[in-house]
Amino acid sequence: MPLPDSQFQAAFVRSIFFQPFVRALDKHYGISLSDIGVPRKLLEEPMTLVPFSDLNQKMEQLEQLIGNPAYLCKMAKDISFDNMDKLGQWFLSTPELALTFRRINYGTSCLQSGATFHGELSGKIIKWTYDNHFSSGRGRLQDSLRMAIMFTNTLRYFMGGNYHPLTVELSGPPCGNGELEQFFGADIRWNAPLTRVWLDISVLEHENTFPFELSRPMMLTNLELDEFLNMPQPHDAAKMMYEMINYSRFYGYPSLDFVADKFGLSRQQLQRRLHHFGWSFSSITSYVLCNQAIKYMQADLSISEIAKELGYKNVQSFSKAFQRQRGQTPTQYKEKLQERSRQKPN
Repeated sequence: MPLPDSQFQAAFVRSIFFQPFVRALDKHYGISLSDIGVPRKLLEEPMTLVPFSDLNQKMEQLEQLIGNPAYLCKMAKDISFDNMDKLGQWFLSTPELALTFRRINYGTSCLQSGATFHGELSGKIIKWTYDNHFSSGRGRLQDSLRMAIMFTNTLRYFMGGNYHPLTVELSGPPCGNGELEQFFGADIRWNAPLTRVWLDISVLEHENTFPFELSRPMMLTNLELDEFLNMPQPHDAAKMMYEMINYSRFYGYPSLDFVADKFGLSRQQLQRRLHHFGWSFSSITSYVLCNQAIKYMQADLSISEIAKELGYKNVQSFSKAFQRQRGQTPTQYKEKLQERSRQKPN
């Protein structure tokens, strides 16, 4: 059934969540996502929200480029939470596997929307489950593999490199000529509706053998924490539109056609949905870019750098747009920000 004119449909994944995939791809194949059209700047901002449909498409494209549907197998040992820098260490720095298991299941809600991460209990077996209705086509197999590998590597982080799950269920057709069965050390059930890694419930009691500090700060900046917690949900049309426009700026100044395509809509359908909320594309774009400009000011980028990052043709165009939104020029606004930051509390 078509969506009502008031709704949007999309899921997002943070750049940092596929950071292990990106690093492993470069390490084992010498390929970067910028080689297949992903702006480098997008990958340099770890909290950036990327439409999952784009990641799905890129994983399909990489399968064709490499010529191997099981290309993740070669990368598998490096696709792990500990390759996610500080956030990855937060997931793993617990006294025992059970706490990390739970932390991943609830913490990933801020890393990826439109998907669930949970455990299904069946007697003495826990099925670590990933359910993503937004994956499709050949990308569905690669996405299923990505998460089954991350789950398995998490188990091996606690249990040792020789640990193997009881069974693995993957959402896609058989591939790999036995390589994937060898990596998991388990039978694989192909074409499964959900991604599941089966383990005996007793292993959740296994303690962490790596040194860690319970009180060690994660060291997220205020801006990073704000971005981390801000994950739009499918029912929140305003946030969905905001984040899709914010994403589109990495490809140049946001356009109606670009955003409509990312939502899987025609230009006219998107305009009708915007009209339902009393929005115009130009006004909401100006609002989004103004807010992003302020974040860049807080990161101390110059006004000319900010104008370039936001896709404006020149500084003058950016200054006029910003002044219409905030009643001040970008230079005036940044100076006031810096002045407030220098003020010390009494």
